[in-house]
Amino acid sequence: MTTRTAAAFAALLAVAACKKAESAPRTRPPPAVTVSTVSHRDVPAEIRAPVDLRPLEQADVGAKTLGYLDAVLVDRGDRVRRGQLLAVVRPSDLPDQLAAARGTLAQAQAAAALARANKERAERLAPGGFVSQQELQQDQTNVATADATLAAAQANVGALATRLGEMRIESPLDGFVAVRRLDPGALVGPTAGSGAILTVQRLDVLRVFVPVNERDVERLKIGEEARVELDALPGRPIQGRVVRIAPAFDPVARTLDAEVQIPNPTGVLRPGMYGRAAIVTDVHRDAVVVPASAVQISNERSFVFVLKGDKVSRLPIRTGVDGGDWLEVVDGLSHDDQIVTAGMDVLSDGAAVRAQKNVDPFSGRPLTATTP
Repeated sequence: MTTRTAAAFAALLAVAACKKAESAPRTRPPPAVTVSTVSHRDVPAEIRAPVDLRPLEQADVGAKTLGYLDAVLVDRGDRVRRGQLLAVVRPSDLPDQLAAARGTLAQAQAAAALARANKERAERLAPGGFVSQQELQQDQTNVATADATLAAAQANVGALATRLGEMRIESPLDGFVAVRRLDPGALVGPTAGSGAILTVQRLDVLRVFVPVNERDVERLKIGEEARVELDALPGRPIQGRVVRIAPAFDPVARTLDAEVQIPNPTGVLRPGMYGRAAIVTDVHRDAVVVPASAVQISNERSFVFVLKGDKVSRLPIRTGVDGGDWLEVVDGLSHDDQIVTAGMDVLSDGAAVRAQKNVDPFSGRPLTATTP
């Protein structure tokens, strides 16, 4: 074999070897995933719902008698006390009616006095036969009639005096003026159609009504602790307790209201503030907790991938309390299981993996705590 022939033969062997290498199948390495051990903690079971604050007491103050509003002595935001004068109404004809009623009362008093004098005189003369029994009975009847007329006149004067006193409108409770609707000169009264003059609210304690679903009502009890978080006061949860529970469900919303009262000694809380309330109904001791991102949901069932050696197993779980970024697992996991927390999107049951344990899936740094 000549040198040229040998070189050509070697080149052919090299080309064949390259083609064989290219045709050989390439094996993909197992996917890298982040794995961490499940956490354990005491999990509070809570009933949560959006709420707003309402005053403990509220009263619309108006006039009971027709008249014109003469003066309004307070304005919105003013603190008032029970019995404090808030407004004055100028009556239309009540003073004249009261004067006439007092005149009628004086006449009734005179008539009653005369009837009693006639009766006493008849009783003295009756034994001597100077007055008949019929006349005596008539005098007794006249006294009874005069007394009844007198009582009616006194009641009429009292009623008119009460109505005249109602021209002075007083606060029914301690609190603040929330709304002022009318100014002096407005026609007020039960038939004037103008409604209330002022609205007074008691604000030292506020009420929160928490709507509770049917499935949670059985766990609800009076005296349970509650927490209110307001949008206006971030990071400042307010503690309270359930003081009463509505006896029936709302026929439209199908919820039951639980009333929570929270103290407001400084007045920083105001009716209408919006937030969320949570009522603690139970505490699950040493519960298994996993990150919410580690749970897959398919066909209304929840699954996690558990590390078994160098492979993963897709296990169904049953979740409990939802903490937002974490979930309680009530069935399906053991306390020492290691689950995939990142990289499960490309996994299937029984897949081989390259596990990186207890590292942050986003930064790659080692985790310093076991809580999710």
